Amino acid sequence: MLEITKIGQDTKHDHTFFVDRPQGHPLYLLILVKTPAKFFVNSKWVETSAGIAVIFKAGQRHLYGPLESHLDFPAYIDDWMHIAPPISVLSNHFPFGTPILLHNPNDYYSLFHLIYTEFYGASFHKNRILDHLTTALLNKIEDESKTKEYPPIYYQIASLRENIYRNPQFHWNIADMAASIHISEGYLQSIYKHFFNTTCIADVINSRIQTASELLISTNKSIEEIAETCGYQNTEHFIRQFKKSIGITPAKYRKTI
Repeated sequence: MLEITKIGQDTKHDHTFFVDRPQGHPLYLLILVKTPAKFFVNSKWVETSAGIAVIFKAGQRHLYGPLESHLDFPAYIDDWMHIAPPISVLSNHFPFGTPILLHNPNDYYSLFHLIYTEFYGASFHKNRILDHLTTALLNKIEDESKTKEYPPIYYQIASLRENIYRNPQFHWNIADMAASIHISEGYLQSIYKHFFNTTCIADVINSRIQTASELLISTNKSIEEIAETCGYQNTEHFIRQFKKSIGITPAKYRKTI
């Protein structure tokens, strides 16, 4: 089980702030940096934008600070935590001490906030919750480190997929989806299948059937109303597609639950 020993949130420093620990720290250090900064990595300085994560392993040198061009207070802000070794959830190839760009940094800040508040709480399952939340944070950071596997287009496609599942009522089609992220229809279908091992239209259907299934068991809406809510203009088409996906008609599904 992971053990957090100390933690800080939104820690602020002025432009004189600078960290130089040749021997590092006996514990692991995880930081989420919310301002532009610079890190000494592989014998050279690397300048970073706001919204990056760095994990130093125990005993690894710490050498970093704010960019000189950002002199207004606060010049440096981060969330940080010390974690007792070992950390077995990270792979042997994880890039310790290297800044990792976070494509949706607010998601990481929110997750860190949950860890922070739980650390100072006294809930019955505190240790288990901290272990699970911290493991999730570490895993997400490691996923972000795989930039070659997840190029910028991935995040656009993932956002599109999220939108499909959030809005099954939309009249989704390949042309509009491709235009929304400024790529060709052929490229959209190819790269979507590459990342998610399914097609855009299959996800559209799945999102509609999932929503319909929930509405059938949690509301008194008619089959026609549910079909319209889920983006179907033709009720018979909805019934056929539902039966093909679930194995029974919507009416029978409602009776069996």
